[in-house]
Amino acid sequence: MESYKILVKNMKTSLGIIEGYYGRIYSEEERNSLISFIRNYNYSYYIYAPKNDSFLRRKWFDNISNDHIDFLKRLSEHCKNNSIQFGVGISPLGITKDLQKYLSVLLQKVDFFIKELNASVIAILFDDITLYTEDEGDHQKEIMNKISTFVKANFKDRNLRLIFCPTYYSFDPILDKCFGRRPEGYFHQITENLDKDVEIFWTGNKVLSKEITADDINSINTLLGRKVTIWDNYPVNDGKFICKHVYTREFKNRTSLDGVALSHAVNPMLEAELTKVAIATLPLCYKNESEEQKQTLRIKLLNSMFDNKSDSIIKLLDILNDEGIDAFSDEMKEELKENITTINTKAKHELIDFLSGVYKFDPACLTS
Repeated sequence: MESYKILVKNMKTSLGIIEGYYGRIYSEEERNSLISFIRNYNYSYYIYAPKNDSFLRRKWFDNISNDHIDFLKRLSEHCKNNSIQFGVGISPLGITKDLQKYLSVLLQKVDFFIKELNASVIAILFDDITLYTEDEGDHQKEIMNKISTFVKANFKDRNLRLIFCPTYYSFDPILDKCFGRRPEGYFHQITENLDKDVEIFWTGNKVLSKEITADDINSINTLLGRKVTIWDNYPVNDGKFICKHVYTREFKNRTSLDGVALSHAVNPMLEAELTKVAIATLPLCYKNESEEQKQTLRIKLLNSMFDNKSDSIIKLLDILNDEGIDAFSDEMKEELKENITTINTKAKHELIDFLSGVYKFDPACLTS
């Protein structure tokens, strides 16, 4: 696929990818292709943290298999070769039930990620879990401070980032509905005396924020006592309803964020090739480019993915983006298939797989 470099000079907010979705995990080839792609679009880091990697969530306290270690080392090396910082995100489920027992295990994991995998970004993810106690925020803060102290004591010569994803990473009431009412004072619990160098993930006012403004981020920066790192849940499509969409539209409504957010990480779609379209357009938001310029880049990328035949399918792609597969008649499905039948690209095969239900949401993918 042809690449179009979008480099924004003197940006204050760094851009990255957080591979933090549920469901089918990318193949090594797909992930490597995405990493090679983002180096041309002002992205500087890639955090490996798919929810269905059991070594990083369901069985995080178990030893990582030798095969998986080899894979992670190859991934780290590929990031290095593309001048992308490599990161790992781990979800220590149940750690506060026996903190004395499990904290040492988590510190060993962090040590391993840094020493053996050469990770320069470590993300500790408490998202999408049910809290055990009303003072869970205090325990999460304690864990983050212990990790920060450990990292600073043992890796003084390394330029490392430590990012914390709280259980309530948005004001969105859907989190309370799914995981229980957030404790009163939760944000005070996690931030009072939290090491100032620990970053905090925030998805915006909603889990799926259609708009993120400077006012939104300034407000949460004040509440949390630091500039947040945005975890952007566009264009990810891993949930019960969003899995019905293929998001190939450009980023919109991310305004005046440079220097307001510390960093901005994108959670990509399950379709590793098609997700590149949206990802490529985020830097244009930071460059304050017009909607027309972002749309132009979108069309260029779609043309490169579909042998310059995107004109014949763009209306159908827009429906998949805006309304989803439920709005597709059998005739529309056949039209889309017919218009791409002679194309032999990764994007074409992802569309065919999507229409065949390969990426359909499976409740069993939820790991907690």
